Amino acid sequence: MSALVRLLSSQKEKISAAPWKYDVFLSSRGGDTCTGFTDFLHKSLSATGLRVFRDEDASLSVGNQQIGPEVLQAIRTCRIMIPIVSEHYVHSTWCLRELTEIMRCHSNHGKSVFPVFYKVNVADLGRQGGKLRSSGDALCEHEMMPCRREEAQEWVEALCSLTRIRGWTSQAIANGHEGKLVKMVVAKVLSELEMSWIQRSSMFIKSVSHYFLEKKGRESNCQVFLSFCGADTRYNLAAYLHTSLVAEGIQVFKDDDPSLIGKDAVHEIGNAIDHCKISIPILSSNYVSSQWCLEDLAQMVECKRTKGQTILPIFYKVNTSYMQDVSHLFGKHMVRHKELVDEITYERWERALKEVGSSKGWVSEYIANGHEAVLVQEVVKEVLRLLNNPQTHDPPSPSTEY
Repeated sequence: MSALVRLLSSQKEKISAAPWKYDVFLSSRGGDTCTGFTDFLHKSLSATGLRVFRDEDASLSVGNQQIGPEVLQAIRTCRIMIPIVSEHYVHSTWCLRELTEIMRCHSNHGKSVFPVFYKVNVADLGRQGGKLRSSGDALCEHEMMPCRREEAQEWVEALCSLTRIRGWTSQAIANGHEGKLVKMVVAKVLSELEMSWIQRSSMFIKSVSHYFLEKKGRESNCQVFLSFCGADTRYNLAAYLHTSLVAEGIQVFKDDDPSLIGKDAVHEIGNAIDHCKISIPILSSNYVSSQWCLEDLAQMVECKRTKGQTILPIFYKVNTSYMQDVSHLFGKHMVRHKELVDEITYERWERALKEVGSSKGWVSEYIANGHEAVLVQEVVKEVLRLLNNPQTHDPPSPSTEY
C-alpha cells in the first residue's frame, strides 16, 4: 500500500503542476464533420461543463495551413485529445500537423488520445506501416514537395502511431447511430476525468489496485481469445458465443473490448493472445479484409507452435477451400494487403491463413442446417472439455468437422 501512496502523491504533484487550460481538444476536418458529428460532440461535451477547444474555431482566422500558436498551446495544455479522422482528414496539411503534435504529446507526455474513425475503415490504416488507402494519393502529393518531404514522413508516422490506439469506428457503433457514438465518447471522457485527485484520493488507491489486479487477471486468467470481423458477426454469432462462454464462467477476451479505448490495442491484444489457452477466430467473408484480424491470426499460430495453445476456428458462411487458395474469395483483400505491408509481414499472414484454413473446425452451414444456436452450444461444449482436460487436443466431434 505504501507504494500506492507514493504513486498517489507523485500524481497529485504532477497534476497540480500541469497548466491544464482545456479538458478536451477536438481535431477534425471542417468540411467533413463541422456541422454534424463534431458539432454534436462539441456541444455534448461542453454541456457537461468541460472546457473544450475546437480547432475549427481557430482555423477560421488563419489564412494559411500553418498551425497558429493558439492551436499548439491548446494541444499542449489539454488533458484529452480526440482526433476525428474522416474521409478528407489526411488531405489537410492543417489536420496532419495537428495530428503530429497530438501524437508527439501522447508519446512524450503520456496524454490520452481517443480517436474517432468517422466513416473510414480503420483497417486500411494498417498495423504495420500501412495508411488509409484513400489517403495515399494525398500523402504522395505532400511528399512531392521537397520542402515538405521530411514533414510528410512525420505525418505518415503519426498516422501509423494512431492505428495502435483503440478508438471508435462510427459505422460499427449501433449501425452508424451517431447519437449513441457521441454518448459513448462523452461517457469515456467523463470517466477519464471524473474528479480531482484530491477529491478522489481514497478512490484513486482503489482504482489503482483494481487496475493492477485487472491487468494481472487479463494476463494470467484469460482462457479464451475471441477474434472476429465486427461488420460480419459482432451483433450475431460473436455476441451469442461470447455471452454463452461467459455464462459458463469462462474468462473471454474480445478484440473489440471497450476497455481498450485509448490504449495501445496492438500491445493489449497481443498480450491477451499470448496468455490465453484457447483462441477462437471466426473467419467470415470480411475477416481477411482486416489487417488487425490477420495479425491476430498470425500471433495465434505462433502461440500454437511455441506454447501448444489451441486454435478452434469457426468458418462462418465461407468455404474452407478459400483459406488455402487466397486467389479466390480472399484474393482481392490479400492483393491489397500485399501493396500496403512489407513482404515478411504479408508472408506471415498468408502462412497463418493457410494453416488455420487446413485445421479442423466448425463450418457454420454444416451445423444443424445453419442453426447458429446449435453451433454455439457445440463450441462452448468443446471449450469446456479442453479447459477441464488440458492435456487433450482432439479436434471437434465428427458432426462438427468440415
